[in-house]
Amino acid sequence: MESRSFYNTILTEHNLHPLHKQVLKDANLALEGVNPSCGDDIVLQLKVEDGKITDGAFAGSGCAVSQASADMMIDLIIGKTKEEAFYESTFQKHPQGHRPDTGGGAGHCRLL
Repeated sequence: MESRSFYNTILTEHNLHPLHKQVLKDANLALEGVNPSCGDDIVLQLKVEDGKITDGAFAGSGCAVSQASADMMIDLIIGKTKEEAFYESTFQKHPQGHRPDTGGGAGHCRLL
């Protein structure tokens, strides 16, 4: 139960105080993710220089999990190449072609 509490604390912190929820005025790459089943809508804005992601932000609306996941994802991909970031955020990283479910039925939110 302790790990669930830790997980909830991190999600809550990123949802209530996202570091990257803003407009990135000098973004040169924008991607939109929409989940029609629940209404989550995220626009990812990245600044890519010399093949590396140097800054990132997101805008949009959705549940706490989708908002926190977007914020945490940007923390993870800044400093990586687009290819490394894509690999980190897709199904390619997992041998069965899908990410293991962490429970709670909100897997679609964190993958948006």
